Amino acid sequence: MSRKASENVEYTLRSLSSLMGERRRKQQEPDAASAAGECSLLAAAESSTSLQSAGAGGGVGDLERAARRQFQQDETPAFVYVVAVFSALGGFLFGYDTGVVSGAMLLLKRQLSLDALWQELLVSSTVGAAAVSALAGGALNGVFGRRAAILLASALFTAGSAVLAAASNKETLLAGRLVVGLGIGIASMTVPVYIAEVSPPNLRGRLVTINTLFITGGQFFASVVDGAFSYLRKDGWRYMLGLAAIPAVIQFFGFLFLPESPRWLIQKGQTQKARRILSQMRGNQTIDEEYDSIKNNIEEEEKEVGSAGPVICRMLSYPPTRRALIVGCGLQMFQQLSGINTIMYVFLSGFLLKRL
Repeated sequence: MSRKASENVEYTLRSLSSLMGERRRKQQEPDAASAAGECSLLAAAESSTSLQSAGAGGGVGDLERAARRQFQQDETPAFVYVVAVFSALGGFLFGYDTGVVSGAMLLLKRQLSLDALWQELLVSSTVGAAAVSALAGGALNGVFGRRAAILLASALFTAGSAVLAAASNKETLLAGRLVVGLGIGIASMTVPVYIAEVSPPNLRGRLVTINTLFITGGQFFASVVDGAFSYLRKDGWRYMLGLAAIPAVIQFFGFLFLPESPRWLIQKGQTQKARRILSQMRGNQTIDEEYDSIKNNIEEEEKEVGSAGPVICRMLSYPPTRRALIVGCGLQMFQQLSGINTIMYVFLSGFLLKRL
């Protein structure tokens, strides 16, 4: 390339750079006053990839929104994770109490001379009680709050575990299993809702998944405990069934100091308390946008309550909701049809039976 051509290219590039800088200054001048308080935030976020892509779209509003999202990702308080873990203990207890009975039944049927009917009752009664309490759990946490429902579930887990550990006959065992089942139903209904409502939007899916992880973790830990106490022929089953009281007590006392769901508080008109809890959960982040979003969603839901037709009909008539409902119900259906519950209840029994 000749020297003259190089000079022309360099001149063109300088001209374009000057024009782009002038255009950017003109776009930013009307918003200079409103952006003064966020200039440091924008400067920090502009270095990130997400902010650069937003700037390419060309809008100060886009830059501000991208900066706010970046700030939320970088400044999420650790308290949010603490709340999610304490909540997910309900999922851990769900997995533990449904899985531990597999190994305990091998010792129980010998010590208490349980026939096939009583073995079936002790296993299935928990699932039946959980189904009933899960149906009632929605109304329960809607009236009394998510926090109160989780406290009740923790108390039921603790009481049921104590009854099971101290049981001297099969009738007491059945009562304990029913109490534990009630706790499972309430926890399985309330814990995911609570975690979703206290989580920042950018972390909601990730934190709700912790509950599922704890459910499978509880099932795994139950297998470990069954194997560890299977050597105690006389009282091993008491330790297996009673150890669930430990995480239940931890969750109960932990939730005495944890906040209520901000969304539930807004629904009940306790807006100042909701704002205070949102500020606590979000740290230094501004909560106005999230608060307004929650409030608007609640108002929309209240308007739809009086609209024509049942909720299920409106859901099925809206394609995105219909697809999500089909996928969710399909996953649940195929999970049960796969026979995983049978494997969970029976496999460990067969494995331990070879040792006993």
